[in-house]
Amino acid sequence: MLPCQILSAPSPQINALSSSVSFNGWRFANPRFKFWARKMATLHETIWRKAGIFEAVNASTYNISKNTDLVLDVAEKWCPDTNTFVFPWGETTITLEDVMVLSGLSVLGSPVSATLDSSGEMIMAKLKKEWQTIKRIGKVSHVTQLAWTDRFKNSGDELEHVAFLVLWLSYFVFPSRFHHICEPILSIAVHLSCGTRIALAPAVLAHLYADLSLLKTHIRGFSKSSTRGEIGLSALFKLVQVWTWERFRELQPSPNELLEGKTRVALWNDLKQKTSDARQILDNSKIDSFEWRPYTRSVKNWDFPKFYPEEAMCVRVCPSLDDEFISFARCIKVSELVGIRKVEHYFPNRVASQFGMLQDVPSPVERNKLSREAAWKDYDKPIDDLTLNIPSRSAIPRVTSTFCEWWRKSYPELIQYSSKEKGVVVSAETLKIIGDDTSSGVKRKSTRKDEMTIAEYSNKRLKCIEEARDKRRKYMKQAREIGNNESAGILNLRNIVGDHSSFVLSGSNRTSKDEMKIAEDSNKRSKYVMQDRKNDGSTMGLCQSQLPSENDEEVHSLTIAEPLDLNIHIAVADEIHGQDRLLLHNGLGSKETMKSSEDLEKRNDGSGEGNAGKDSYEERFQKLKVLVSSLEERMNKTQKTVAWLIEQKTVKERRLAAAARLI
Repeated sequence: MLPCQILSAPSPQINALSSSVSFNGWRFANPRFKFWARKMATLHETIWRKAGIFEAVNASTYNISKNTDLVLDVAEKWCPDTNTFVFPWGETTITLEDVMVLSGLSVLGSPVSATLDSSGEMIMAKLKKEWQTIKRIGKVSHVTQLAWTDRFKNSGDELEHVAFLVLWLSYFVFPSRFHHICEPILSIAVHLSCGTRIALAPAVLAHLYADLSLLKTHIRGFSKSSTRGEIGLSALFKLVQVWTWERFRELQPSPNELLEGKTRVALWNDLKQKTSDARQILDNSKIDSFEWRPYTRSVKNWDFPKFYPEEAMCVRVCPSLDDEFISFARCIKVSELVGIRKVEHYFPNRVASQFGMLQDVPSPVERNKLSREAAWKDYDKPIDDLTLNIPSRSAIPRVTSTFCEWWRKSYPELIQYSSKEKGVVVSAETLKIIGDDTSSGVKRKSTRKDEMTIAEYSNKRLKCIEEARDKRRKYMKQAREIGNNESAGILNLRNIVGDHSSFVLSGSNRTSKDEMKIAEDSNKRSKYVMQDRKNDGSTMGLCQSQLPSENDEEVHSLTIAEPLDLNIHIAVADEIHGQDRLLLHNGLGSKETMKSSEDLEKRNDGSGEGNAGKDSYEERFQKLKVLVSSLEERMNKTQKTVAWLIEQKTVKERRLAAAARLI
């Protein structure tokens, strides 16, 4: 049995399964609501922007046509243990980034259970009074959304604004199964009407994760049991469908033109799914079928958020930092998501490639059961005095060789199933290395003539790769010989990697004890570096076959990221491998670390292995020599620092000995 049972159910059950699931939270904005929303937006835009809901309310006015079969096909890949979708080529999931970009909801702010101040309590008391009045007049035990609208729409009184937000929250953010106004929504609406920002995105995502797990359990039971039950789900499953359209190009309808000032979800307004074989497309998908960073692609009138910079950048996290950068930091931090009734685990470290970062082996899943208060403290924990490394929006997703090995060992049945069912297909996509073929997202059809060209090209390319590796091994041997002549163990590591001490101690003031610890730990780190260097055949995502030799008749797949440069960079992070914070793994570091990493990426990205169209290998070798020279200068400074520390330690010991003799 495959991990998380991600294989699709037998096709005869599809229709029956579809009719057994009701997506009660899939709501459509009617003309009446749209008119009211436009009126309130005109009057209260300033307050809505302060509360972080202006874009979210606008996004609610767009209709996403429901495709139940598509959502079920994707949900079959869900793994409740990790809150991710598991495919033969890797893990993916809906992240806080997706919720923030697609729905406009904020990841920052107070929790949904935040208490009201005195003025908020006064508004709350008035709302509850109207609440009771509606129930008394209608002689009902619940307040319906229709009755609520009839009471407050165009009333012009002081409660119309907060009443609209109650309706919006109960209809498009936290929908209930029976179209009722739920009492916990009232206090959230009061906060928003006063301009208080509430972290709605984590609450919505917690609800969605929980319902995806319920749906997966239903699908699993549906295929095993003769008793066919039904299930009703109230989470925002429209996000699952839009997420799928954004990520899988083969499943996309032709998007709308994005008009100026409109939110991104408008691309998919009122569109119908044309593909009828979504299940087969997902089952046969490859790593190139998935769009890892769709929001970094240029779309007319789409304004990139600040955390999608044209060039990689480092920003210091502090209270005065722009909210967009702090939001990105929240998106890549392992945490607990606190909803109205649910608390769910959030593991962005398992899908680092979705953030343009280097994917390493994720730490083991620890599903600690925290209280709502403790879970919120974990989510809202300050991350000040750290450096946030933000990748360029053109950064290509990469993985380490250790991740590939871990993936093969963790999911052997899954990989065997993929290989058995799909076979080997020689195409431009499976052969793509950084710098090859067309740019990301651009597709072309291959013909028989193309396949012959690819075969000839691959043989020539492999020879170039081997020649490049010979030169590289020769140079690295020289670098290791230089390192062996140094007295301090830390120098060996820095000859190869660079000064990562600021990465380890980022955000803190370095003391003499810190310097000594760096020197003591360096030998352990260098072992990781040497071990990682032995894995010359790293692959990206696919991780299903080794790099072929010159005599191979068929090419299974080639690596997207050569491990020599990039995996050396991540080797330093392997020492803190057991930690579960993606911020520490990939997102945070020193400016020099980021710059060094970027230089290495540019050398790989520019032409790929064996591409002589740009820098020759001789030129790259010269650049490496310059880099080594710079590293040696840094090493000399470090050596002097270590020598000084040792001298200071000796002086102190002598003074202590002298004092002891006097006593």
